[in-house]
Amino acid sequence: MKVNIASGSKTFEAFDNEGPEIQLDSSINVRNPIQDIYFWPNLIENERNIIKDAFHQIQRRTCLIFNVLDYKPWYHADRWESDKPYVIIRKSKKFTGYSDNNIEEINRRSILYLTDNALTYPSFNTSRGMVMNQIVRFMGLKEELYRPDAASYVRAINGENIPHRNPQFTNAQLQWPFDPESITVPFSANNKYELTRYCPARKTHDIGAGQRVGLLTRWDAVKINSMFCPMSIGYADPRMGPCVVERKTKKVITIF
Repeated sequence: MKVNIASGSKTFEAFDNEGPEIQLDSSINVRNPIQDIYFWPNLIENERNIIKDAFHQIQRRTCLIFNVLDYKPWYHADRWESDKPYVIIRKSKKFTGYSDNNIEEINRRSILYLTDNALTYPSFNTSRGMVMNQIVRFMGLKEELYRPDAASYVRAINGENIPHRNPQFTNAQLQWPFDPESITVPFSANNKYELTRYCPARKTHDIGAGQRVGLLTRWDAVKINSMFCPMSIGYADPRMGPCVVERKTKKVITIF
């Protein structure tokens, strides 16, 4: 299986005691599909379980691997092994984002901030979906609502335009169709947006469904695998996206 390295993008600016200020820039940050993970000590058991379940759901459908390791302080030898990058997961009251720092030109440390809101949301599935969104964005998947073609398929209910952002999309993501149910679409987006006539195979209430139930959609998996392991995609026709083909439902017949 061929494994690629994909890119992520910085999402906010903050100061961290273990590293420098997070800079907002347009540089491409390389990600490896196999990530070693350390949880910051103040994450409680329930929060750790949600993150682990988020990792599990992503791993089920993609070639990404997250190895959760016992936490070690910055001076521990394991955190200074050459060419063995790692990620520290912390929680933030306000932001989701990350910093990437090269340590003494020996190793690379990333700090990924997950929001308190995502980790403590009352619905476990939605909480997991919010965390999954923040993880896959760290890995380089961009928000579907900000695709260049998104305005053809979804519009704000109040008539306003979708907030302007211009993230750097990879060709690996844009070669596949717009997905209104993507894990990257906010779970409550169906209260603010509606689908246009160019997305007849889905209903407005389907917007953000992936994040609400805490699962990757088929097209999320296709896009992630396109970035990291294109040989693992299998058959996928970009002309037959979720806005074109209605979801198949299984009929259950009960015999009395």
